Amino acid sequence: MSGELLVSGGGSTAVAVDELFAEAARLAVVEVGCSRFAERAAGLLATIGRAGGAAGRAEHELALATHQFGQSAELAASLARNLDESALRYGAVEQRLGALRQLAGQFAAWTFGASARFLAWPLLAAAGGVFLGDRMLDALGVSREGALPLLRQLLVHPGAGDALAAALDSSDELVAGAAGVPLPMAVVAGGFVDAPDSAAAVALGASALGGLGVGLLAERPVGVRRVAEAAGVPGGARVPAPPAAASPVAPPVGVAGLAARVPPPREGAPQIRIEQYPAPVGGDRAGEGARRWVVYVTGTIAPSPAAGAQPFDMTSNVHTVAGRGAEVVAGSLPVAAGERAVRLALAEAGVRPGDELIGIGYSGGGAIVAELMADPELGFTAGANLGGPARVDPSAPLLNLEHRDDLVPGSGGADRPLGPLVVQREVATPPERPGPILTAHELEAYRRTAELVDASGDPRLVEFSALVTDFTAGREGEASFWLAEREPEAPLSPSTGER
Repeated sequence: MSGELLVSGGGSTAVAVDELFAEAARLAVVEVGCSRFAERAAGLLATIGRAGGAAGRAEHELALATHQFGQSAELAASLARNLDESALRYGAVEQRLGALRQLAGQFAAWTFGASARFLAWPLLAAAGGVFLGDRMLDALGVSREGALPLLRQLLVHPGAGDALAAALDSSDELVAGAAGVPLPMAVVAGGFVDAPDSAAAVALGASALGGLGVGLLAERPVGVRRVAEAAGVPGGARVPAPPAAASPVAPPVGVAGLAARVPPPREGAPQIRIEQYPAPVGGDRAGEGARRWVVYVTGTIAPSPAAGAQPFDMTSNVHTVAGRGAEVVAGSLPVAAGERAVRLALAEAGVRPGDELIGIGYSGGGAIVAELMADPELGFTAGANLGGPARVDPSAPLLNLEHRDDLVPGSGGADRPLGPLVVQREVATPPERPGPILTAHELEAYRRTAELVDASGDPRLVEFSALVTDFTAGREGEASFWLAEREPEAPLSPSTGER
């Protein structure tokens, strides 16, 4: 299914391959055309009847044409209805399969936890093998170069992301199994604990170790400053970025126009791009002097779990996933550094109450945009998430682009609200291709998916692309770029979110 789009959500359970909607649209055109021809033929036939003359063969042919065009219109309408019904049934089957996958994940996690005492030594041996690294590969007769395609093939399997999501949602069942809790009780309790709660528990545990000087997943204050657009520094070196004035920019067109401007995750480069556009005259929400904004957020730059100067890192990712989605330990963690950085940049850029926004982010930045959209104090009109673990259901339209062979979207868990639009496809990159292991997670791959969204015949995607294009009313805007860094001070308190 490489290149094909699966579309779901948007307040509907419908899931369908993109081609179904294109064919349904073509059938609608055929139905209208055949109906018009039938009406014309019937009109000519009526004219001949009123004239009282015998048209002979012409009258017979017109009657036949009226009947056949009418039948063709009915057939086209019937086929279109069947396509819609197929889409709805496909969606129902997908929902049932999702429930079965969740139950299977809970059972597997509980069984694994209950068997922990028997698996303890094999797991320790496996961990030792991981630390041996090259020696283990040599023992198996596999070179490091030969192992990478095998690892990539495993990680890009279409079911790997679903397995990761199920595992994160079922971590509590694993603990329950190890503690001897009966399976039925563990499954019932598991309905209240999911991936955000697991992430929150990990962050809280790491914070508890902060007093020992470990410093893992410990958030700190963050600051932003306006800089010139830069391509980043090779090798991750940091150099001062000069300030710059806003530069004129053409309005983005469609989802692909937004995706093309998302800052690539490069060390030393600005992580946030903000564009300001004048509001159309007579807008519904915008009062006099109100403006419209588009904010673009980069993805994860520093993968280390130790919080450094770079706020777009694994620490921010864990706090973002935990965030507002955690029910059991809600409100016990400080807001992620990446989200705080975007809020500061928006404020510094001049966003005021009553202004309207559209946001788009890649990877961890996509999850940040989704979290910001859930804030009623920010006037988001729409937002898009490119491969991030976003599981929120904001009131404004949210488009989630996910590659089925990408692990990262699954890191937010399997629980998915029906409100956001979800577009999925498989990139199907050959595992022997050199490059990053998570090839389906590359920004360029998601930019290509955004192009397919704009070319889609799905009415929901057509409406969303038009919303993005019409947001700026075709007016020129101004772009600014923002560099965020954590401050080298004491970590934020996990209980108060303050120093």
